[in-house]
Amino acid sequence: MIARFIIGVPLAAIVTLSLFMLMRILVQPERDLREDVVESVAIDITRAQRNEESNTDRRQERPDVEDQPPPPPPMDTRTERPDLGGLQVGIPDIDLNLGGNQVGPIDGEIQPLVRVPPEYPIRAAERGIEGQVCVAFTVTVEGTVENPEVYYSDSNLLNSASVRAISRFRYQPRIVDGQPVPRPNVRFCFDYYLEEASRR
Repeated sequence: MIARFIIGVPLAAIVTLSLFMLMRILVQPERDLREDVVESVAIDITRAQRNEESNTDRRQERPDVEDQPPPPPPMDTRTERPDLGGLQVGIPDIDLNLGGNQVGPIDGEIQPLVRVPPEYPIRAAERGIEGQVCVAFTVTVEGTVENPEVYYSDSNLLNSASVRAISRFRYQPRIVDGQPVPRPNVRFCFDYYLEEASRR
């Protein structure tokens, strides 16, 4: 009995220590793998943050040209036509002989100084949508456009571009008794059409 105890205790201790060491060896690579995964994720997040910061810096350095249009030259009656990549926007000239393009009474008192053509909406161009949009507005004493409202439209996709364009028009204000006065209910129509190549 004593002999078994003397032999069994050291043997049990050796087996127990061996099991602990074996468990430690088996667990050690898994812990290292987890550490590697955490490090790689941290690197990816850091790179993403740096990329976002660099993109933000580039956006901040880029001036916002659309919000600051150049001041219109006085008495410039030319129509600016941007390069639309094959898309054509029909912009009526404001003359007495055009008839259908200038809607409403024409008495010669109101003269356009600056006309800005609308940009053809991309969604409308992709769908091949053409048509006419007519806008009513008030010319202020400064000659700017106020309260533009669409009163006729062949497609709602063309409305926003028409309102944005008419808001940048400049007119010579109406003069009554030597004083400029606002002129309500001035009307203007935009014709939108695509070239044959764009329709295909």
